[in-house]
Amino acid sequence: MNRARKERLKEQLDKLDPEEHEQIFGIIQRYTDVFTKTQNGVLVSTDNLTDECLQEIERMVTFYLDQRKQMDADTLQRKQLARK
Repeated sequence: MNRARKERLKEQLDKLDPEEHEQIFGIIQRYTDVFTKTQNGVLVSTDNLTDECLQEIERMVTFYLDQRKQMDADTLQRKQLARK
């Protein structure tokens, strides 16, 4: 995976909730045990992750963001219907 794609993935990861981060960490743990725990969370170098792992993370992040977008659209639609 090229650097620009990894940067885009990092930006998307920053948008996720803590529960979603936990799920992503579960994926990471299946591929590597090389990470650093800090007070603020877990640090993982993408150099320690295979392209397969990164692609799985990318799919999961895309799913989470798509679900959030659908839920936001549904909420907006419900609010509009409630006003009528």
